[in-house]
Amino acid sequence: MTNYKKLTPLDAAFVQLENPNAPMHVAGLMIFELPAKAGADFVTRLVEDWRNETRIKAPWNQKLVSPSRWQLAPRLKTCHDPDLEYHVRHLFLPKPGGQKELGQLVARLHSQPMDLRRLLWECFIIEGLADNRFAIYMKFHHSMVDGISANILLMKGLSESLADKKTAPFWVHSAPEKPFQPGPLQIPSAQALMSTAANVLKLFGRDDELTTFRSAPYTPLNGPIAAQRRFATQSFSMDRIKAVARQAGVSLNDVLLCLVGGTLRRYLQRVTALPGDSLTAAIPISLRAEGDQSCGNAVGMIFSILGTNIADPVVRLQKIHQSTDLAKEQVLGLPQEMRVPYSLVSMMPSVLRMLIGVTGKTRPLFNTVVSNVPGGSEEKFLRGARLVNLYPANIVFPGMAVSFTCYSHAGTLNVGITACRDTVPHMQKLALGMEEACRELEEKLGVGEPAKAAVANAVEEAV
Repeated sequence: MTNYKKLTPLDAAFVQLENPNAPMHVAGLMIFELPAKAGADFVTRLVEDWRNETRIKAPWNQKLVSPSRWQLAPRLKTCHDPDLEYHVRHLFLPKPGGQKELGQLVARLHSQPMDLRRLLWECFIIEGLADNRFAIYMKFHHSMVDGISANILLMKGLSESLADKKTAPFWVHSAPEKPFQPGPLQIPSAQALMSTAANVLKLFGRDDELTTFRSAPYTPLNGPIAAQRRFATQSFSMDRIKAVARQAGVSLNDVLLCLVGGTLRRYLQRVTALPGDSLTAAIPISLRAEGDQSCGNAVGMIFSILGTNIADPVVRLQKIHQSTDLAKEQVLGLPQEMRVPYSLVSMMPSVLRMLIGVTGKTRPLFNTVVSNVPGGSEEKFLRGARLVNLYPANIVFPGMAVSFTCYSHAGTLNVGITACRDTVPHMQKLALGMEEACRELEEKLGVGEPAKAAVANAVEEAV
Protein backbone atom coordinates (compact mmCIF):
# COMPACT_ATOMS: atom_id res chain seq x y z
CA MET A 1 0.00 0.00 0.00
CA THR A 2 1.32 3.45 -0.95
CA ASN A 3 1.88 5.86 1.91
CA TYR A 4 1.01 9.46 1.14
CA LYS A 5 2.21 12.49 3.06
CA LYS A 6 0.02 15.57 3.12
CA LEU A 7 1.82 18.89 2.72
CA THR A 8 1.41 21.53 5.39
CA PRO A 9 -0.77 24.51 4.38
CA LEU A 10 2.31 26.68 3.82
CA ASP A 11 4.14 24.03 1.76
CA ALA A 12 0.94 23.39 -0.20
CA ALA A 13 0.60 27.10 -1.00
CA PHE A 14 3.77 26.97 -3.10
CA VAL A 15 2.24 24.21 -5.24
CA GLN A 16 -1.02 26.14 -5.59
CA LEU A 17 0.81 29.37 -6.51
CA GLU A 18 2.85 27.77 -9.31
CA ASN A 19 2.26 29.38 -12.71
CA PRO A 20 4.31 29.86 -15.90
CA ASN A 21 5.27 33.47 -15.13
CA ALA A 22 6.00 32.79 -11.47
CA PRO A 23 7.45 29.31 -10.95
CA MET A 24 7.81 28.52 -7.27
CA HIS A 25 11.35 27.18 -7.07
CA VAL A 26 14.43 28.41 -5.22
CA ALA A 27 18.06 27.50 -5.81
CA GLY A 28 21.62 27.70 -4.59
CA LEU A 29 24.58 28.46 -6.86
CA MET A 30 27.67 26.86 -5.32
CA ILE A 31 31.09 27.73 -6.74
CA PHE A 32 33.94 25.33 -5.98
CA GLU A 33 37.70 25.56 -6.39
CA LEU A 34 39.14 22.36 -7.83
CA PRO A 35 41.67 20.46 -5.69
CA ALA A 36 45.31 21.24 -6.43
CA LYS A 37 46.01 17.87 -8.05
CA ALA A 38 42.61 17.27 -9.62
CA GLY A 39 42.63 15.47 -12.94
CA ALA A 40 40.98 16.86 -16.04
CA ASP A 41 38.13 14.38 -15.53
CA PHE A 42 37.36 15.42 -11.90
CA VAL A 43 33.92 16.85 -12.71
CA THR A 44 33.07 14.12 -15.23
CA ARG A 45 33.77 11.43 -12.63
CA LEU A 46 31.72 13.35 -10.07
CA VAL A 47 28.72 13.41 -12.44
CA GLU A 48 29.07 9.70 -13.22
CA ASP A 49 29.31 8.74 -9.54
CA TRP A 50 26.29 10.85 -8.62
CA ARG A 51 24.15 9.45 -11.42
CA ASN A 52 24.98 5.94 -10.22
CA GLU A 53 24.12 6.66 -6.58
CA THR A 54 20.64 5.21 -6.07
CA ARG A 55 20.48 5.40 -2.26
CA ILE A 56 18.00 8.26 -2.38
CA LYS A 57 16.37 9.18 0.91
CA ALA A 58 13.52 11.47 1.95
CA PRO A 59 12.84 14.23 1.09
CA TRP A 60 14.94 13.74 -2.06
CA ASN A 61 12.90 10.69 -3.17
CA GLN A 62 9.47 12.32 -2.87
CA LYS A 63 7.24 13.71 -5.60
CA LEU A 64 3.71 15.04 -5.82
CA VAL A 65 0.87 12.55 -6.15
CA SER A 66 -0.71 15.01 -8.60
CA PRO A 67 1.36 17.68 -10.41
CA SER A 68 -1.59 20.05 -10.77
CA ARG A 69 -1.69 23.36 -8.88
CA TRP A 70 -5.49 23.03 -8.74
CA GLN A 71 -5.74 20.91 -5.60
CA LEU A 72 -6.74 21.81 -2.07
CA ALA A 73 -4.48 19.35 -0.27
CA PRO A 74 -1.38 18.35 -2.26
CA ARG A 75 0.25 15.10 -1.16
CA LEU A 76 3.65 13.49 -1.62
CA LYS A 77 4.57 9.90 -2.41
CA THR A 78 7.88 8.06 -2.57
CA CYS A 79 9.40 7.59 -6.02
CA HIS A 80 11.20 4.23 -6.22
CA ASP A 81 12.66 4.58 -9.72
CA PRO A 82 13.95 8.17 -10.15
CA ASP A 83 15.64 9.13 -13.40
CA LEU A 84 18.97 10.45 -12.11
CA GLU A 85 20.20 11.18 -15.62
CA TYR A 86 17.37 13.73 -15.78
CA HIS A 87 17.89 15.13 -12.29
CA VAL A 88 21.71 15.35 -12.48
CA ARG A 89 22.75 17.41 -15.53
CA HIS A 90 26.27 18.09 -16.81
CA LEU A 91 26.71 21.48 -18.50
CA PHE A 92 29.71 23.29 -20.01
CA LEU A 93 30.58 26.95 -20.38
CA PRO A 94 32.96 27.89 -23.22
CA LYS A 95 36.37 28.12 -21.52
CA PRO A 96 37.32 30.26 -19.77
CA GLY A 97 33.81 30.96 -18.51
CA GLY A 98 33.57 34.23 -16.62
CA GLN A 99 31.07 35.39 -14.03
CA LYS A 100 28.96 37.08 -16.69
CA GLU A 101 28.59 33.87 -18.68
CA LEU A 102 27.79 31.91 -15.52
CA GLY A 103 25.19 34.50 -14.54
CA GLN A 104 23.55 34.23 -17.96
CA LEU A 105 23.36 30.45 -17.70
CA VAL A 106 21.96 30.50 -14.17
CA ALA A 107 19.36 33.08 -15.13
CA ARG A 108 18.19 30.85 -17.96
CA LEU A 109 18.08 27.77 -15.72
CA HIS A 110 16.17 29.71 -13.07
CA SER A 111 13.64 30.82 -15.69
CA GLN A 112 12.63 27.24 -16.48
CA PRO A 113 9.70 25.85 -14.44
CA MET A 114 10.22 22.47 -12.84
CA ASP A 115 8.41 19.37 -14.08
CA LEU A 116 6.15 18.66 -11.10
CA ARG A 117 5.57 15.10 -12.30
CA ARG A 118 9.13 14.34 -11.18
CA LEU A 119 11.19 14.69 -8.01
CA LEU A 120 11.12 18.20 -6.58
CA TRP A 121 14.80 19.00 -7.21
CA GLU A 122 17.29 19.32 -10.09
CA CYS A 123 21.09 19.43 -9.96
CA PHE A 124 23.22 21.10 -12.67
CA ILE A 125 26.99 20.58 -12.51
CA ILE A 126 28.73 23.25 -14.59
CA GLU A 127 32.26 22.99 -16.01
CA GLY A 128 34.40 25.50 -17.86
CA LEU A 129 34.74 28.27 -15.26
CA ALA A 130 37.89 30.34 -15.15
CA ASP A 131 40.33 30.22 -12.21
CA ASN A 132 40.21 26.41 -11.92
CA ARG A 133 36.62 26.35 -10.69
CA PHE A 134 33.31 24.60 -11.34
CA ALA A 135 29.78 25.28 -10.12
CA ILE A 136 26.72 23.40 -8.95
CA TYR A 137 23.31 24.99 -9.39
CA MET A 138 20.83 23.12 -7.16
CA LYS A 139 17.15 23.84 -7.71
CA PHE A 140 14.38 22.95 -5.22
CA HIS A 141 10.65 23.46 -5.44
CA HIS A 142 9.71 25.83 -2.60
CA SER A 143 7.13 23.33 -1.33
CA MET A 144 10.09 21.10 -0.41
CA VAL A 145 12.31 23.60 1.43
CA ASP A 146 12.70 27.05 2.89
CA GLY A 147 16.08 28.76 3.16
CA ILE A 148 17.03 27.05 6.42
CA SER A 149 16.06 23.53 5.37
CA ALA A 150 17.71 23.93 1.94
CA ASN A 151 20.94 24.93 3.67
CA ILE A 152 20.72 21.90 5.98
CA LEU A 153 20.22 19.53 3.03
CA LEU A 154 23.12 21.02 1.07
CA MET A 155 25.57 21.13 3.97
CA LYS A 156 24.94 17.44 4.72
CA GLY A 157 26.40 16.70 1.30
CA LEU A 158 29.65 18.55 2.00
CA SER A 159 32.57 17.76 4.29
CA GLU A 160 34.64 19.81 6.71
CA SER A 161 37.71 17.82 5.72
CA LEU A 162 39.86 18.66 2.72
CA ALA A 163 41.08 15.05 2.78
CA ASP A 164 37.60 13.54 2.35
CA LYS A 165 37.60 12.35 -1.28
CA LYS A 166 34.46 10.19 -1.15
CA THR A 167 31.72 12.61 -0.13
CA ALA A 168 28.33 11.04 -0.93
CA PRO A 169 25.78 13.02 -2.97
CA PHE A 170 23.31 15.31 -1.24
CA TRP A 171 20.39 12.89 -1.67
CA VAL A 172 22.02 10.07 0.31
CA HIS A 173 21.42 12.12 3.46
CA SER A 174 17.87 12.20 4.83
CA ALA A 175 16.05 14.93 6.73
CA PRO A 176 13.83 14.06 9.70
CA GLU A 177 10.07 14.46 9.64
CA LYS A 178 8.74 17.57 11.31
CA PRO A 179 8.99 16.96 15.06
CA PHE A 180 5.75 16.03 16.79
CA GLN A 181 5.50 16.57 20.52
CA PRO A 182 2.33 14.97 21.91
CA GLY A 183 0.73 16.64 24.85
CA PRO A 184 -2.47 18.19 26.08
CA LEU A 185 -4.13 20.66 23.74
CA GLN A 186 -3.40 24.19 24.92
CA ILE A 187 -6.22 26.61 24.26
CA PRO A 188 -4.96 30.20 24.14
CA SER A 189 -6.37 32.54 26.72
CA ALA A 190 -8.84 35.23 25.72
CA GLN A 191 -6.16 37.84 26.47
CA ALA A 192 -3.66 36.07 24.17
CA LEU A 193 -6.22 35.92 21.37
CA MET A 194 -7.14 39.57 21.80
CA SER A 195 -3.54 40.80 21.81
CA THR A 196 -2.76 38.74 18.71
CA ALA A 197 -5.85 40.02 16.90
CA ALA A 198 -4.90 43.60 17.81
CA ASN A 199 -1.38 43.14 16.42
CA VAL A 200 -2.71 41.56 13.21
CA LEU A 201 -5.11 44.47 12.71
CA LYS A 202 -2.20 46.91 13.03
CA LEU A 203 -0.70 45.40 9.87
CA PHE A 204 -3.77 46.46 7.88
CA GLY A 205 -3.87 50.03 9.17
CA ARG A 206 -1.87 53.16 8.56
CA ASP A 207 0.85 53.77 11.13
CA ASP A 208 3.58 56.41 11.02
CA GLU A 209 5.97 54.19 13.01
CA LEU A 210 5.17 50.55 12.28
CA THR A 211 5.65 49.29 8.72
CA THR A 212 2.30 47.86 7.58
CA PHE A 213 0.59 46.59 4.44
CA ARG A 214 -0.43 50.18 3.70
CA SER A 215 3.11 51.56 3.86
CA ALA A 216 4.40 50.37 0.48
CA PRO A 217 4.31 52.83 -2.46
CA TYR A 218 3.92 51.70 -6.07
CA THR A 219 7.09 51.55 -8.20
CA PRO A 220 7.96 50.12 -11.64
CA LEU A 221 9.30 47.08 -9.76
CA ASN A 222 5.82 46.22 -8.52
CA GLY A 223 3.80 45.56 -11.65
CA PRO A 224 3.12 42.42 -13.72
CA ILE A 225 6.04 40.13 -14.54
CA ALA A 226 7.03 37.78 -17.38
CA ALA A 227 8.58 34.33 -17.31
CA GLN A 228 12.28 35.09 -17.89
CA ARG A 229 14.71 35.94 -15.09
CA ARG A 230 17.93 37.79 -14.48
CA PHE A 231 20.39 36.84 -11.76
CA ALA A 232 23.27 38.83 -10.27
CA THR A 233 25.51 38.36 -7.26
CA GLN A 234 27.60 40.40 -4.86
CA SER A 235 29.89 39.44 -1.97
CA PHE A 236 31.06 41.22 1.17
CA SER A 237 33.50 40.34 3.90
CA MET A 238 31.51 39.60 7.06
CA ASP A 239 34.06 41.69 8.95
CA ARG A 240 33.04 44.76 6.91
CA ILE A 241 29.34 44.29 7.62
CA LYS A 242 29.94 43.56 11.32
CA ALA A 243 32.18 46.63 11.68
CA VAL A 244 29.43 48.88 10.29
CA ALA A 245 26.81 47.26 12.51
CA ARG A 246 29.00 47.58 15.60
CA GLN A 247 29.84 51.24 14.95
CA ALA A 248 26.20 52.16 14.32
CA GLY A 249 24.80 50.07 17.18
CA VAL A 250 22.48 48.07 14.92
CA SER A 251 22.13 44.48 13.79
CA LEU A 252 23.79 42.85 10.79
CA ASN A 253 20.35 42.46 9.20
CA ASP A 254 19.74 46.20 9.59
CA VAL A 255 22.93 46.86 7.61
CA LEU A 256 21.80 44.48 4.86
CA LEU A 257 18.45 46.27 4.62
CA CYS A 258 20.28 49.59 4.40
CA LEU A 259 22.44 48.33 1.51
CA VAL A 260 19.32 47.13 -0.31
CA GLY A 261 17.63 50.45 0.37
CA GLY A 262 20.66 52.32 -0.94
CA THR A 263 20.88 50.39 -4.19
CA LEU A 264 17.13 50.58 -4.84
CA ARG A 265 17.22 54.33 -4.21
CA ARG A 266 19.96 54.76 -6.84
CA TYR A 267 18.24 52.46 -9.30
CA LEU A 268 14.87 54.23 -9.08
CA GLN A 269 16.53 57.65 -9.26
CA ARG A 270 18.18 56.63 -12.55
CA VAL A 271 14.80 55.78 -14.06
CA THR A 272 13.16 58.86 -12.43
CA ALA A 273 10.73 56.68 -10.51
CA LEU A 274 11.79 57.14 -6.87
CA PRO A 275 8.62 57.60 -4.78
CA GLY A 276 8.37 60.09 -1.93
CA ASP A 277 7.54 57.33 0.56
CA SER A 278 10.06 54.68 1.50
CA LEU A 279 9.92 51.29 -0.16
CA THR A 280 9.20 48.45 2.25
CA ALA A 281 10.60 44.94 2.54
CA ALA A 282 9.11 41.68 3.71
CA ILE A 283 11.68 39.87 5.85
CA PRO A 284 11.26 36.11 6.39
CA ILE A 285 11.83 34.96 9.96
CA SER A 286 12.39 31.36 10.99
CA LEU A 287 9.71 29.74 13.13
CA ARG A 288 11.73 26.59 13.70
CA ALA A 289 12.21 25.22 17.17
CA GLU A 290 15.82 24.86 18.27
CA GLY A 291 17.31 21.72 16.73
CA ASP A 292 14.58 21.32 14.10
CA GLN A 293 16.31 20.02 10.94
CA SER A 294 13.18 18.88 9.11
CA CYS A 295 12.48 19.85 5.52
CA GLY A 296 9.59 22.01 4.39
CA ASN A 297 8.74 25.60 5.27
CA ALA A 298 8.64 27.08 8.75
CA VAL A 299 8.75 30.83 8.19
CA GLY A 300 6.76 33.94 8.96
CA MET A 301 7.20 37.55 7.89
CA ILE A 302 7.97 40.88 9.47
CA PHE A 303 8.03 44.16 7.55
CA SER A 304 10.43 47.11 7.51
CA ILE A 305 11.08 50.32 5.65
CA LEU A 306 14.16 50.44 3.40
CA GLY A 307 14.76 54.18 3.77
CA THR A 308 14.80 54.79 0.02
CA ASN A 309 13.47 58.31 0.63
CA ILE A 310 16.45 59.18 2.88
CA ALA A 311 19.65 60.46 1.25
CA ASP A 312 21.93 60.21 4.31
CA PRO A 313 22.96 56.53 4.67
CA VAL A 314 23.49 56.72 8.44
CA VAL A 315 20.07 58.28 9.02
CA ARG A 316 18.62 55.63 6.70
CA LEU A 317 20.29 52.90 8.76
CA GLN A 318 18.95 54.26 12.06
CA LYS A 319 15.41 54.56 10.67
CA ILE A 320 15.59 50.97 9.44
CA HIS A 321 16.80 49.88 12.88
CA GLN A 322 13.80 51.58 14.50
CA SER A 323 11.46 49.95 11.99
CA THR A 324 12.82 46.42 12.49
CA ASP A 325 12.78 46.84 16.28
CA LEU A 326 9.07 47.69 16.16
CA ALA A 327 8.39 44.77 13.83
CA LYS A 328 10.18 42.36 16.16
CA GLU A 329 8.25 43.74 19.15
CA GLN A 330 5.04 42.91 17.28
CA VAL A 331 6.04 39.24 17.35
CA LEU A 332 8.07 38.97 20.55
CA GLY A 333 5.43 40.88 22.50
CA LEU A 334 2.92 38.09 21.88
CA PRO A 335 2.46 35.03 24.07
CA GLN A 336 4.75 32.21 22.92
CA GLU A 337 1.89 30.03 21.66
CA MET A 338 0.57 32.85 19.43
CA ARG A 339 3.79 33.80 17.62
CA VAL A 340 3.50 31.14 14.94
CA PRO A 341 -0.19 31.88 14.18
CA TYR A 342 0.56 35.62 14.01
CA SER A 343 3.50 35.13 11.65
CA LEU A 344 1.48 32.84 9.38
CA VAL A 345 -1.44 35.26 9.29
CA SER A 346 1.02 38.01 8.30
CA MET A 347 1.80 36.04 5.12
CA MET A 348 -1.77 35.20 4.15
CA PRO A 349 -2.74 38.49 2.43
CA SER A 350 0.08 38.21 -0.12
CA VAL A 351 -0.65 34.49 -0.69
CA LEU A 352 -4.37 35.15 -1.20
CA ARG A 353 -3.70 38.03 -3.61
CA MET A 354 -1.47 35.77 -5.69
CA LEU A 355 -4.05 32.97 -5.70
CA ILE A 356 -6.80 35.25 -7.01
CA GLY A 357 -4.46 36.96 -9.48
CA VAL A 358 -4.56 40.60 -8.36
CA THR A 359 -0.87 41.04 -7.48
CA GLY A 360 0.86 43.41 -9.86
CA LYS A 361 -2.43 45.14 -10.65
CA THR A 362 -3.01 46.95 -7.36
CA ARG A 363 -0.88 48.75 -4.77
CA PRO A 364 1.67 46.28 -3.37
CA LEU A 365 1.63 45.03 0.21
CA PHE A 366 5.45 45.29 0.16
CA ASN A 367 8.01 46.17 -2.52
CA THR A 368 10.61 43.42 -2.22
CA VAL A 369 11.77 40.52 -0.06
CA VAL A 370 15.11 40.65 1.77
CA SER A 371 16.10 37.31 3.26
CA ASN A 372 19.21 36.32 5.19
CA VAL A 373 20.01 32.63 5.65
CA PRO A 374 22.74 32.04 8.25
CA GLY A 375 25.43 29.64 7.11
CA GLY A 376 28.52 28.34 8.86
CA SER A 377 31.89 29.85 9.68
CA GLU A 378 33.92 26.77 8.69
CA GLU A 379 35.21 25.90 5.23
CA LYS A 380 33.34 23.15 3.36
CA PHE A 381 34.64 20.72 0.75
CA LEU A 382 33.29 18.40 -1.93
CA ARG A 383 35.80 15.63 -2.58
CA GLY A 384 38.59 18.06 -1.81
CA ALA A 385 37.09 20.94 -3.82
CA ARG A 386 36.66 24.00 -1.61
CA LEU A 387 33.29 25.75 -1.52
CA VAL A 388 34.15 29.37 -2.35
CA ASN A 389 30.69 30.95 -2.58
CA LEU A 390 27.05 29.95 -2.24
CA TYR A 391 24.60 32.40 -3.80
CA PRO A 392 20.86 31.88 -3.22
CA ALA A 393 18.35 32.43 -6.04
CA ASN A 394 14.82 33.21 -4.90
CA ILE A 395 11.35 33.53 -6.36
CA VAL A 396 9.77 36.67 -7.77
CA PHE A 397 6.07 37.05 -8.50
CA PRO A 398 3.54 39.56 -9.87
CA GLY A 399 3.82 42.72 -7.80
CA MET A 400 7.41 41.97 -6.73
CA ALA A 401 9.88 41.82 -9.61
CA VAL A 402 13.11 41.68 -7.59
CA SER A 403 14.25 39.90 -4.43
CA PHE A 404 17.48 39.87 -2.42
CA THR A 405 18.69 36.75 -0.61
CA CYS A 406 21.86 36.57 1.49
CA TYR A 407 23.90 33.62 2.74
CA SER A 408 26.95 33.72 5.00
CA HIS A 409 29.75 31.21 4.56
CA ALA A 410 33.29 31.08 5.98
CA GLY A 411 33.58 34.81 6.61
CA THR A 412 31.86 35.95 3.40
CA LEU A 413 28.35 37.30 2.95
CA ASN A 414 27.02 36.20 -0.45
CA VAL A 415 24.07 38.04 -1.99
CA GLY A 416 21.92 36.63 -4.78
CA ILE A 417 19.61 39.06 -6.59
CA THR A 418 16.79 37.54 -8.62
CA ALA A 419 14.58 39.62 -10.91
CA CYS A 420 12.15 39.57 -13.80
CA ARG A 421 14.16 40.07 -16.99
CA ASP A 422 11.69 42.48 -18.59
CA THR A 423 11.10 44.62 -15.49
CA VAL A 424 14.74 45.01 -14.37
CA PRO A 425 16.82 45.54 -17.54
CA HIS A 426 20.02 46.72 -15.82
CA MET A 427 20.43 44.10 -13.13
CA GLN A 428 24.17 44.59 -12.57
CA LYS A 429 23.49 48.12 -11.32
CA LEU A 430 21.66 46.67 -8.32
CA ALA A 431 24.64 44.47 -7.43
CA LEU A 432 27.16 47.29 -7.87
CA GLY A 433 24.86 49.66 -5.98
CA MET A 434 25.07 47.50 -2.86
CA GLU A 435 28.86 47.92 -2.83
CA GLU A 436 28.48 51.68 -3.31
CA ALA A 437 25.98 51.82 -0.44
CA CYS A 438 28.39 49.91 1.80
CA ARG A 439 31.27 52.27 1.02
CA GLU A 440 29.04 55.26 1.78
CA LEU A 441 28.21 53.84 5.20
CA GLU A 442 31.86 53.07 5.94
CA GLU A 443 32.93 56.59 4.99
CA LYS A 444 30.15 58.27 7.00
CA LEU A 445 30.80 56.12 10.06
CA GLY A 446 34.60 56.25 9.76
CA VAL A 447 34.89 52.47 9.61
CA GLY A 448 37.96 50.83 8.05
CA GLU A 449 39.58 51.74 4.77
CA PRO A 450 37.28 52.86 1.96
CA ALA A 451 36.89 49.80 -0.23
CA LYS A 452 37.79 49.89 -3.87
CA ALA A 453 34.82 49.76 -6.20
CA ALA A 454 33.86 46.13 -6.67
CA VAL A 455 32.62 44.47 -9.78
CA ALA A 456 29.48 42.42 -9.28
CA ASN A 457 30.44 38.78 -9.25
CA ALA A 458 27.84 37.52 -11.67
CA VAL A 459 25.68 39.59 -13.91
CA GLU A 460 22.79 39.02 -16.24
CA GLU A 461 20.69 37.25 -17.67
CA ALA A 462 18.50 34.96 -19.67
CA VAL A 463 18.86 35.69 -23.37
